[in-house]
Amino acid sequence: MTLEDLGFEIKHLRKSKKWSQNDLEQYSGITKRTISKIENGFIEEIGIKKVQTILDLLGYEFSFREKGRPKTLEELQDERR
Repeated sequence: MTLEDLGFEIKHLRKSKKWSQNDLEQYSGITKRTISKIENGFIEEIGIKKVQTILDLLGYEFSFREKGRPKTLEELQDERR
């Protein structure tokens, strides 16, 4: 997953909760400018703590999988939700 992919997923998750970037800023303490840069792929690097904070607020967590490994049925089903 690239940072651009991560940003797209964060944006999708935020919108699915019907939160604005202002809402996420208020809940996370991360500036709206930084959130916008993350979501739109205009950030070259982001601290792991910020990603963890955002994902936690959105009800998600990190998971690891081997690079290049095909997605599991469960992962494919999660994408469709």
